[in-house]
Amino acid sequence: MNRHERRKQKKNLSSSLQEQNLLIEAINLHTQKKYLAAEKIYKNLFNKNPNNYDVLRHLGILNQDLGKLEKAFGFFTSALKARPNGFEALNNLGTIHTINKNYELALKCFTKSVDIATDYVPSINNLAGLYHKLNRPRLALEYSKKAVSLQSNNPLAINQHAKALIINNDLEEAIEILKKLNLDYPENNDFKINLASAYREFGEFKKSDEIIYNEFNNNFKILPFFIPYVMNSKNKLKDKHIEYYVNQIEDDKVIKDDKVLMCHSLFNYFKNQKNPDKAGKYLVKGNNLQYSLKNFNFENERQYFLKIISLFKKANKFNVKKLTKIGRPIFICGMPRSGTTLCEQILSSHSEIHGAGELSYLAETSGIGKIINPSQKEIDAFEKTLNDPKKLLNARENYLAMLNSHNKDEVKYVSDKMPHNFILIGYIKLILPEAKIIFCKRDPIDNCFSLYSHKFIELSHQYSYDQSMLGRYYKLHENLMKFWKEKFSDDIFELDNEELVNNQEQISRKLVDFCQLNWEDECLNFHLNKRQVRTASIEQVRKPINKKSIGAWRNYEQYLQDLIFNLK
Repeated sequence: MNRHERRKQKKNLSSSLQEQNLLIEAINLHTQKKYLAAEKIYKNLFNKNPNNYDVLRHLGILNQDLGKLEKAFGFFTSALKARPNGFEALNNLGTIHTINKNYELALKCFTKSVDIATDYVPSINNLAGLYHKLNRPRLALEYSKKAVSLQSNNPLAINQHAKALIINNDLEEAIEILKKLNLDYPENNDFKINLASAYREFGEFKKSDEIIYNEFNNNFKILPFFIPYVMNSKNKLKDKHIEYYVNQIEDDKVIKDDKVLMCHSLFNYFKNQKNPDKAGKYLVKGNNLQYSLKNFNFENERQYFLKIISLFKKANKFNVKKLTKIGRPIFICGMPRSGTTLCEQILSSHSEIHGAGELSYLAETSGIGKIINPSQKEIDAFEKTLNDPKKLLNARENYLAMLNSHNKDEVKYVSDKMPHNFILIGYIKLILPEAKIIFCKRDPIDNCFSLYSHKFIELSHQYSYDQSMLGRYYKLHENLMKFWKEKFSDDIFELDNEELVNNQEQISRKLVDFCQLNWEDECLNFHLNKRQVRTASIEQVRKPINKKSIGAWRNYEQYLQDLIFNLK
C-alpha cells in the first residue's frame, strides 16, 4: 500500500468514526426526546449515505415516536433493502404492523427476526406480546419465558412474562412479579395498571380499586386509569374531568382507538349515573368510531357458516373410542355475552369440574386457526382435517393434552368456555364424542345490546359495533344452531339465561345432571368461587344472580332502532 492509499484509508476511517459518533449523539438526543435536534443529525447522515442501515432504522424509530407511522414504515422498509437480514429492522417493522393491527404481518416480521437472531430479546418479547393479544396463552408464555431467561433483569420482559402468566391462569405468581416490578419502578404506569387488572381477575376488587383511584386522582389525563375509574359506580367525575375527555373526543389529533375508549368510558359513567340520554349518545358514537377502524365482511362470514353446514351434512363418521377418564371436556358455547361465564362459574364450583376459561385450542387443532372471519386458506385447511382420519386423531390427542395441562387436580371434567366454539360443534362431536356441549342462549335483544355496549379487546368481534351487522350476525348464529340442534338434539344442553335467572336451583341441578354428576350445594354459591375470571362478566359472577341485565336495553331503545329492526 503506497502513501496515497494509506492517507485515503485513514481519511475513510476518520470519516466513518465521525459518522458513528454523530449517530451516537443523535440517538442520545432522541432518547432525551429532543426530537428536532436528533432529526437534524439523522438527516445529515442520511444525505451523506442514503443506504446507511442504522441511520434509516433510527429515522424510522423517530417517526414512529412522533406518530408518523407511514414515514416510519418507509424508513424501516428502506433499512431492510439496505440489509435484508436486518433483524432489528424486522422487529421495528413488526411493531408498525402491530400498531396498525395487521397481526399476521407482524407475526411474520417478529418470527423472521427471531429466526435470524435467536437471542434478540426485543423480538422475542414482542412475539410474547403479540401472542398475548391473539389469545394464544401457551405461545405467549413460551416466548416470555425465553425473553426472561436471556435478560432476567429486563423490566419489559418481566412485565410481559407476568401478563403471559395471567392468561395461563397463574395469577398468584403474576401478582407477586408485578408487585415487585411496581416497587422497583414506581413511576411506570403500565406496571401499575397490569397489577390492578391482575387483582381484579383474582377477585381482589378493593386492592385493584385502590390503585386505580389513587393513580386517577394523581393524574386524571392518563387514559388507562380513566377507563377502570369510571367503571366503578361509586366514583364520580368532576366537570373538569368530563370537559377534558369530551374535548379529546372532538380533537382531530387524538387517534381513533383512544377516542373509542373514551366514548365507551363516558357511556359507562353516564349509565352508572342513571343518565341514559348522555350514555346512549356516547354508546353510538364510540361504536361508530370502532367500526370505522375495520369493516366486517359479512358476506364472507355468511358463506363460511353455509360451508360449515354443507361440510357436516356429508361429514364422514370418525370412529374413536371414548377413552377419556379424567379431564373430559365440557364445551360452554354460544354468542358472547349470552351467559357463558355464569355457566362456567356455576359448574366450576363443583368439585369434579375445573373451569379453564376461554381456550383457543379447538380452533388451533382444527386447522382453521381462528373461528371468526377465517381466510379461505384456513377454511380449506379445516376441510382437509375433516377428511383425514390421521389428522383427526392427532387433533383429538393434541386438544386433550392441552386441555389437561389445566387439570392439576385431575378432576373428571375441564370446561372450555370459548363462546364461538358453537361454530365447531360438529367438529367437537367428531373428535371428542365423550364431550359435554352446553349452548347458552339469551333473549336476542338483551344479548345483542350487551354485545353492542361492550368494548372487546382489539378487533376480535368487529361485527358487534354496527347495529345492522350485529342483528344479521345474530341471525346467522341462530340458523347454524338450528342445524346443530336438529343434528345432535340429545347431545346439546340448551341453557336459557332467563330461565336460569328465574329458577336458579332448578336449572343448575339440570345442568349438573347433564354432566352426569351428583349435585353439590356449592353450585348455588358460585359467587364465592375464587377461580380466575378473565371476561367482562368478572364482577357479575362474584355476586349472587340478579335480574338487572334483563331488559336493560329498554333505557336506550331510541338509540337501538337499527338493531331492533335487523333482529325482526
